[in-house]
Amino acid sequence: MFDDEVSPPAAAAVHTLLGELSAAYERGWQPADVLHLARRSKEPADAPLAAALILHEAEQTRAHDRAPQDWLEQLRTIGEQYPAASDLAQRISDRVSDATDNTSSDAGVRALAAGLLFEDPYHSVYQLTDLSLAWTDLPGWTVLTPPPSTWPRVRAEVSEVASNNTEADAKVLNRIRGLLAKAEATDFAEEAEIFTAKAQELMTRYAINAALLHTQNGSGNTAVHSRRIHLENPYVKEKVHLLTEIGDSNRVRTVWFSSLAIATVVGTPLDLQQVDMLFTSLLVQATRAMQFADADSRSGSRTTSFRKGFLAGFASRIGQRLRDADSRATVEAADEASIPVDDLLPILATKSEAVDAEFDRLFPRTRKARGRAVDAHGWYAGQAAADDATLAPGERALRR
Repeated sequence: MFDDEVSPPAAAAVHTLLGELSAAYERGWQPADVLHLARRSKEPADAPLAAALILHEAEQTRAHDRAPQDWLEQLRTIGEQYPAASDLAQRISDRVSDATDNTSSDAGVRALAAGLLFEDPYHSVYQLTDLSLAWTDLPGWTVLTPPPSTWPRVRAEVSEVASNNTEADAKVLNRIRGLLAKAEATDFAEEAEIFTAKAQELMTRYAINAALLHTQNGSGNTAVHSRRIHLENPYVKEKVHLLTEIGDSNRVRTVWFSSLAIATVVGTPLDLQQVDMLFTSLLVQATRAMQFADADSRSGSRTTSFRKGFLAGFASRIGQRLRDADSRATVEAADEASIPVDDLLPILATKSEAVDAEFDRLFPRTRKARGRAVDAHGWYAGQAAADDATLAPGERALRR
């Protein structure tokens, strides 16, 4: 480190940046949101710079001991994506560990400034100032997760019963992630469909069984959470269409902030996990199918309008298939639980009502997006690709 070479303007710029980041958190922004906006900027260095600041701030505020689990998951992901920033934040934390107030510690600020200015990737004071101005302009947003000012000194441990009511079993999630990783790694479409179908089936059954157990145990009101999903170019609007179709099929509501390329999904924790995983998996399937269309050199398949139409048609058809699958799964779950399906439907309706109530509380002034014209050839090609996607183990695709 080169603390002695850090100029007062550089140290002041870092101090201001950390203050703006903390203020943005209090206005409803979360680490992943801030990093997403940095990635969308025209300055490539903004993303690693933002990552370093986010991870340093987390170390200095002891977020790992105090923050909610969703916040910690975001920090973990950022650390994996930007290992150099993670290493810098940890080294600075170790260096100033004896400070009583690391958030405003001069030692921490100067060490961070030195790392940003003199270590690869290198940053300039001008970049620090520009990012600070961008964060200053961030408006207030819907608070989905408690901000740092409300965190306890030490995070309370969640009881096993409460955890089971709001989160999927870690073993189940690991199995699902493993299946989806295999689906994304293979070059064979049919093999990917099998892995994806097994993951979807596993999560769907788990969610229905959890809802039944929640009701039978008299566990009280349905827990409803929210999370943000950050979408990357290209074809962002078409990806939102796919996300919305998946959410609608799984009792999850979606709101889209087009200027930020961020969607917020509202639902029970298990349903949110299912939608997130299904979205990732089906987006992979749609992208692969679209690439096959390019390889086949179909008329117009390499145009932007064709690809937009393809994804829109895929999303529309997948939504229909998921709704059909949901109806079948409901009947099968009721049969396995030895209860009439008419007794299961009110339980699922209660979930939907709880989700709707929370959605209306968070977003009282939303409006429905209007449909847009799309390329007809791409639309029908996408619908055909959706018919080829397998949604459940042992199920045949609609077209073979």
